Order: sequence, then C-alpha cells, then structure tokens
Amino acid sequence: INFLDITVSVIENQCYLDWYRKPTFSGRFLNFHSNHPLTQKKGTIFSLVDRAFLLSDNIFHTKNLTFIINILLLNDYPLDFIFDTMNQRIENLIKKIHNVHNVTTDNDVTKESTSWLTVPFIPSHTEKFRTLRKNKGDIRIAFHSPNKISKYIRVQKDTCPRTSKNNVVYKISCNDCDASYVGQTVRKLKTRIAEHRNHIRYKTSARSVITEHRLLHDHDFQWDDVQILEEPSYRKRLISEMLHIKKQKNSLNLQTDTESLHKAYIPIINKV
Repeated sequence: INFLDITVSVIENQCYLDWYRKPTFSGRFLNFHSNHPLTQKKGTIFSLVDRAFLLSDNIFHTKNLTFIINILLLNDYPLDFIFDTMNQRIENLIKKIHNVHNVTTDNDVTKESTSWLTVPFIPSHTEKFRTLRKNKGDIRIAFHSPNKISKYIRVQKDTCPRTSKNNVVYKISCNDCDASYVGQTVRKLKTRIAEHRNHIRYKTSARSVITEHRLLHDHDFQWDDVQILEEPSYRKRLISEMLHIKKQKNSLNLQTDTESLHKAYIPIINKV
C-alpha cells in the first residue's frame, strides 16, 4: 500500500516500510553546475539521504542509497562529492539516533544568540562574507540565488472582478454633489450594491440614507464606480469603516454608524 511518501508491504508476515516515489517522479534536482551555493547542493543530498533512511526499514537502505547515487550522477554531481556528503549525513543521523536527548543548555543559548545575514550568492564574492562569519562568531551567513524561475515565468490567474469581492469597506459617491456613503459587507459587493439600488424602489417608511438623498434631491449615485476602501478582517474592517465615515466631507451616514469609534481617533482624523 502506498501512502504519501511511504510504501507499506508485508513480507513473511512482517510489516515493512519503504520510501515511495510517485510515477510522476522526474529525478530532476538542483544541478551541480547551477549557480547556487555549495551548501544548497549538499542540502539536496542530505534531504535524499534522510528520506532513504528515515522512511524505510534497514532491508531497503542499500537499494535506496544506490538509487540516490544514480539520480545524483544524472544531475552531474561528482562521485567523490556524493560519497563524502552521504557519509557525513549518515554519521550525523546515527549520532542523532543515539543522542536524541543529549542536548546541553549551552547549545540552546548559542542558538538563541545567533544572528543570520542573508546575501545574494555571487561565486567570486561570497568568500568575503565567510571571513565575516569567522570574525563574528554570533553571525551566520546564508546565501540565496537572485535569479529564480518565478522572476521570469509567472502563472497568470484570472483577476477577480471588483464587484465580486467580499469582506470589503466600500464608498458610494453621489453623481450630482459631493455627498458620499461608506459601508461594509461580508457578501459580494455587487449583491450589496443591488440592495442599495433596489431599496430606492421600495415604498417603505424605513428609508435608507441613500434612498432619502435620492428622493429628496433627485440625485443619482455612481453605481458603476463604487470604490473599495479596505479588505481586512472583520474587526479591522468595522474600525476602518468608521474611520472612512469620519473622513467624509459631506457624509450621508447616520451618526450612529460611528458611535463605537473611540473619541481619541477624532483629532488624528482631523489632521489627515
């Protein structure tokens, strides 16, 4: 049975685990000749050795290590580099198994006080930063590649229409004066806009402020140009809604719409 990265098999009435690779496994890894730090190439071998040992029982270790060597050779790794790095990792794994709980307090303090410096990897200049690491014991250097595939190839997704967004703070402006209305909704914006427009047609005593303005002044609103002001979490959106209401010069909102806003915000808003 294959489950995630493990194959579970029964041999002579005993259950064994082995490292499983999907049929889509390509065998492509970081090429040895690529412009990346040597530590990252070692890390590639470390991760493969970890899978071969930690995801399989002893009877499969030789098979998996042989598979790793062949895969790394196909990715242009030198044979001596493969053996040296694999032996180093296997020794570390054996030590970890025997000393799982042997962690001293001094090591914990050292880890907490260590600072990391990340710089772009440039083969002819990285050694200068390594000398910095030797002089400053509390600073460790990490390199990253400035050229990434995502820099040149992007997966384009269809943009979501503005009116299809939900959880937004929105602003509806009058088309004939400087009046405006600010609200927030958890539903799609187009649904809330449709409610505002339909409410004008309703013959009800409980008119909305937009309906009141429309009937009293015979003004229309910019329904096709509703602004989205914020899209944060619900609590932040409520505060943002009240702040935007207070910032309006000619607000149609009721005073009760901002009664939860702390008075400490008022002088700050007036200065903006």
